[in-house]
Amino acid sequence: MGYSRDKHIRWLASSGGVATSILMFMLREKLVDGALVVGMDGLKPKPFIAKSPEDLMQAIGSKYLPTSLNVKLKDLLESKGKYAIVGLPCHIRTIRRIMAESMDLQEKLVLLIGLFCCRTLSPTGFKVLLRKLKVREEAVKEFKFRGYGWPGNLRVSLNNEKIISIPYFSYWRPLYSPYFFTPRACMFCSDMMNEEADVSLGDAWLPRIMKKDNLGSSIIISRTKRAEEILREARRKGFIELKRIDEKDVIKAQWRPLFFKKITLPARLMLTKHKSIEPFNFMLGLNSTNSLSILCALIQLANIKFSESFLGSRIIEKLPFKLLLFYAVFHAIVEYLSWRHTI
Repeated sequence: MGYSRDKHIRWLASSGGVATSILMFMLREKLVDGALVVGMDGLKPKPFIAKSPEDLMQAIGSKYLPTSLNVKLKDLLESKGKYAIVGLPCHIRTIRRIMAESMDLQEKLVLLIGLFCCRTLSPTGFKVLLRKLKVREEAVKEFKFRGYGWPGNLRVSLNNEKIISIPYFSYWRPLYSPYFFTPRACMFCSDMMNEEADVSLGDAWLPRIMKKDNLGSSIIISRTKRAEEILREARRKGFIELKRIDEKDVIKAQWRPLFFKKITLPARLMLTKHKSIEPFNFMLGLNSTNSLSILCALIQLANIKFSESFLGSRIIEKLPFKLLLFYAVFHAIVEYLSWRHTI
């Protein structure tokens, strides 16, 4: 577990600023000439190649919207020098496949930094959030999903210089934690902790950390010798703080995304693939999955499909956050009971 030693970076980042500080270290030590990262251009995620500390600061913080790195990956291939990449599991998995066929890319990419990811948000889900905030798309100058402390705040800067800021949990929990507005691809992805990255990063949602940490801390999983060496050197030179934690703490901190990606995925696959199967045979097919997990998978699918529909998205948009939060808490309790029974 760790965080950036630069308090400004740590404050602006989503969960400790580790990715930004690793890249700052690599640029300063000339281990890379740049990094393929994602920033925000108004309301749209914008992949770009950062070649300076100032560029890296433009990419700080979470972007919970689908984006492709393909075009900039081509630009990177045509550039001279060595690079790092920050990406979601789907990005890193694709890049690994390309690297297997391209010696040029293998030589160019020094480090793949992977972010933990349960899911992104559909464009409809993002528009619902904007409408609930009473924000017109054309009025937005800058949009930040998180940052400014931890767990963070959503921050919208408008063209008229007005700033809207609300706590992260006050919008994420009621609106998105029940899996409303989850893209179909995310619904069937099993990789939460970016298993093919050199180093993986995600929030340290541990009660003992959350009680005393208002700046942010990340779980850090180094998966390769190169990543381990870079982390140790970045710590030695004062860019990041690190301490070892038990693997049980990693699972405890990220239990719910892991539950969605690993435990209920088989049931979701069964439910969507065999729509006309007899109930008795269906239950036999899930005999290794407890009944609560099946119930959770049904609720997840129902929420996803409901929010996909025009009527469903409009109902969610009109419901007050307090009512949505009540439902979200109930849903989380059911999932937690199932998780405890599973482990």
